[in-house]
Amino acid sequence: MKTPGTVNRIKRHVSLILVLVLMASFTMTVPSHQAEFGSFIVRGSDLEAVTRLVSAHGGQVTSMLDLIDSLGASLPVNALPRLLAEPEVTSIVPNASVWITGNEFDGDPAPASDYPDLVGADVVWDAGVTGEGVTVAVVDTGLSNHPGLLKKVNGVRLNRIAAWVDFVEGSNSPRDPHGHGTHIAGIIANGQQGPDGDWNGVAPGVRLVGVRVLDEYGYSDYENVIQGIQWVIDHKDEYNIRVMNLSLVSNAEVPYWVDPLNEAVMEAWASGIIVVVAAGNGGSDAMTIGVPGNNPYVITVGAFTDNHTPDDWSDDYITPFSAAGPTLDAFTKPDVMAPGAHMVSTMAKHSTLENEHPESQLPHKYFWMAGTSQASAVVSGLAALALAENPELTPDEVKYRLMVTALPWVDLDSTEALYSLWQQGAGRVNAPDAVFAEVTGSANYGMDIFADLADEEHYEGYTYYDEENGEFRLRGEYADWTGGYGAWAGDYGAWGGSYPETAVA
Repeated sequence: MKTPGTVNRIKRHVSLILVLVLMASFTMTVPSHQAEFGSFIVRGSDLEAVTRLVSAHGGQVTSMLDLIDSLGASLPVNALPRLLAEPEVTSIVPNASVWITGNEFDGDPAPASDYPDLVGADVVWDAGVTGEGVTVAVVDTGLSNHPGLLKKVNGVRLNRIAAWVDFVEGSNSPRDPHGHGTHIAGIIANGQQGPDGDWNGVAPGVRLVGVRVLDEYGYSDYENVIQGIQWVIDHKDEYNIRVMNLSLVSNAEVPYWVDPLNEAVMEAWASGIIVVVAAGNGGSDAMTIGVPGNNPYVITVGAFTDNHTPDDWSDDYITPFSAAGPTLDAFTKPDVMAPGAHMVSTMAKHSTLENEHPESQLPHKYFWMAGTSQASAVVSGLAALALAENPELTPDEVKYRLMVTALPWVDLDSTEALYSLWQQGAGRVNAPDAVFAEVTGSANYGMDIFADLADEEHYEGYTYYDEENGEFRLRGEYADWTGGYGAWAGDYGAWGGSYPETAVA
């Protein structure tokens, strides 16, 4: 257990390292008589005092991030060591970049939506559960007024976008100059029916809240995203926001409990909001999970493909772009897998994606995309279905349901796993059991998120690297797991089957 004083010293130490590295990089390019400014997140227990100190050191406050006891600031880089030395300042970290995780493209001739059937959402609908009564916040590039997001399940035209806020340009009405957010929202909630008569969204009865934090190119920074998360928490009761989708990623550089974006998603989880995040598209090598996918509390989702044969599971496989664990803090991630290839969903007209990728356009303002962004949207919809049927569930209980009912990839003859824990987590999500099974249990067992946020306790996972055998393994009570599920050499070749050359499709 780390005491608050020890934690603050660690945070100061990490901040000092980042500051020195940053100053060294500027020294190579900026004359000594000039002050180079940068964007930072400054943390302290007394934000009024920190505000005064920022000004005193030649900086300017750009936002108040009360959610994580911090503020955004533009600061002279050469002033960082002096500011960090002030006793009221706990840490200073760069205002890191974030970006979307759905940038893989493929083109097919016909619009169709198979992913609800792949996870069994159609079975849940047949039982009368469509997600009604639940609101999902989509923290992304925005939302457009696509017909699929304007219809209720019964066909009555009514805008299901319950609220809208824009932290990029401050627009007063829903818009999506990039297109990614509209694609994600359609996977979650599209109420239009496809040629097969089924709805094209996983939870077509939910309401949506659009929180725009990324620009027309799909990029942003921590400051914008944290403001968006703070807004969702502040308005969760007003709009009954139970689920928040974050299909974005940043590089993991520090322990999860030091990272400001991770702290923000922990605050959301602690407030009762289920946070679903993308594992990232960094590839299948070990330790490629990004932020906030490396957060141990939230639901981190990787992507698999049905290989264009939705009725045949035997040739399904994890996409090579789907990031794998362990995290820097030794946690096994992702938590679950969901469809994330050749995903057909709604698209904003005249958006960046539509203009730059005409080969992925489909009729009726639909679009092909692939990525763990799309996989996380599937799980956000599934979480909404589970809450619609079981509204009393907590975030930890929903995460437990999703994981304990998931279906791992195993060899049916030998029962050995085809992928490790760090590649597939608990396996592919299974909507009917996640929604209706009699499941009692809670994820994140043995972890106290409130103590974590208070800097009274922090955690690490059970992974370690076995140098003798050259593989990742689990320690403690999980050390005896066999079948290839609990040991991994860190490469992609865990499956004995054959892979198509175009594995993204």
